[in-house]
Amino acid sequence: MKRAMWIPAVVLLGAALTACGASSSPTGGRPPLPSGVEVRFPAAPAGAYLSLVTDGGESVYQLAVPAGKTAVDVDPLKWINQTDRAVDAATLIPAGASVTVAPAAAKVLLLEWTMWQDRNANGTLDVGETLPLMTHDRVAYASAAVTADFRTLVPDMRQRWNLAQGWTRAEHYVYLPDGSRTYQRSLGTAGLQRYTLHEPTPVTSQ
Repeated sequence: MKRAMWIPAVVLLGAALTACGASSSPTGGRPPLPSGVEVRFPAAPAGAYLSLVTDGGESVYQLAVPAGKTAVDVDPLKWINQTDRAVDAATLIPAGASVTVAPAAAKVLLLEWTMWQDRNANGTLDVGETLPLMTHDRVAYASAAVTADFRTLVPDMRQRWNLAQGWTRAEHYVYLPDGSRTYQRSLGTAGLQRYTLHEPTPVTSQ
């Protein structure tokens, strides 16, 4: 009668772990962890993309969105190297507004989410492809913690920016005080990294 071969449990465990880890995927076959930054929107059409763009419309990051999706996680590491685009905070204030910025040398970059449909299938955002969706919130970078106070006449609005240093979500909040014609708007750093695209609304709308 042959004797049964005894194999130490640690050897069997090591073999099992090796087999489980044998994957060519960067995540070992596991789904990637959420980035903590999410963009929500109405159900995406076929050929949809999400882009993060500058005030001039230049895309610094884009992501294909499967048809029917209503939210995606985005990777902030993909635009973290855009800090060289930051400019003096005062230059971002509407022309003609009297502004106080502290510290005066602070540099700021405000980026905006947009969704578009690649109708000609060239993978590039072209004229006429942007969908009528927007958000008043911004992806913000500040070289230092910065505040800006200013007032515009059209619309009649007093604004205050309060941005933390580094990359954050700048949340838009606006209201019209009782008995006043002057809107009060803030654009400030928020802890929750969630952006929601919706139908276009004026800056006086919450």
